Amino acid sequence: MTKESLIWKRLNLIQKKQKDWHLVRIESNTINGIPDVNACINGLEFWIELKANDAKNYGLSKYQINWHLKRHKCGGHSFILNRSLKHEAFELLEIREPGFPFPVSRFLDTESGLIKLIQEARARAALEFGSRFPFQVLDSKDLRI
Repeated sequence: MTKESLIWKRLNLIQKKQKDWHLVRIESNTINGIPDVNACINGLEFWIELKANDAKNYGLSKYQINWHLKRHKCGGHSFILNRSLKHEAFELLEIREPGFPFPVSRFLDTESGLIKLIQEARARAALEFGSRFPFQVLDSKDLRI
């Protein structure tokens, strides 16, 4: 079993205890770069790429980097969940222009640390969503039914 599969196994066990979490493992040989997990938590959707290494680029392929960049440009949310072997911690990363992984938070390698990391990803996605699509009050004449 790969290190990424072990992370998924832990996430899957955690999600069973969370009533508002829906995480789905995506296994695709047809779409280059698509992340490993599609997450929907409390009505907000985002993607997570699972990694477990200390390589300079976290073992991300050019296809994975391009997928994250395109998703972000289109208003979507995606993150990398890396289990650092050196620090025995979980790291949350984002791909930023010009295509580099950027660490945004780190949590202990515990169940509560993993929960906090996923909650952090959801919170970051919510902040981005709110800044890109601020709510607007519509006049009834703007509504066509």
